[in-house]
Amino acid sequence: MNVSRHTTTPNNSLIVILWGLIFAKCFSLEYFVQVYAVPINSALYIWTLTLTMATVATFVFLRIKAKGSSFQESLQRNLVIWGTSAIAMLIALVIAFTSQSINPYSIPSLLAVCLGASYLFQSRINSSLSDRLSGSGWLIGAGILFVQSAVESLILFAFLILTLSVFPVVVQMIRPKQTRQQASCH
Repeated sequence: MNVSRHTTTPNNSLIVILWGLIFAKCFSLEYFVQVYAVPINSALYIWTLTLTMATVATFVFLRIKAKGSSFQESLQRNLVIWGTSAIAMLIALVIAFTSQSINPYSIPSLLAVCLGASYLFQSRINSSLSDRLSGSGWLIGAGILFVQSAVESLILFAFLILTLSVFPVVVQMIRPKQTRQQASCH
């Protein structure tokens, strides 16, 4: 089995890790706001401010790094997959928030389906076992989140982000360093 020839460059890995941590933070804080009835406008103070600042920082980072051709190829491939996923998630969010009949705590399950499909699609392109496992995990997680459909789905979704999106990328970043260290010892 070919384990991820084209998955991510260190720069792409950094973006995945940072955005994963940002979303895990937002979902965790939203959970605490809901559970403890904190009287703040979480849409503004947690989501809008965080995502706006992170988006600006990502664009600046990408602009600086966009000069390398291998980075550009990897970025273009990932933008198609994850751009489509982001659009699907935004559509799901708009439908969920405008529909009075959809439980807002079922939103994480809809997002998990989009993430699972994206990881599985990426695994087909990159022949990546890690992406295939993440995609399968996200789809299983979507089922668990759908059954949950309560405030706990927010903290569970944050946990899934960390275990299925951030942790595998951290392991991928560490593995090449370990291989280089073992080669230099011999």
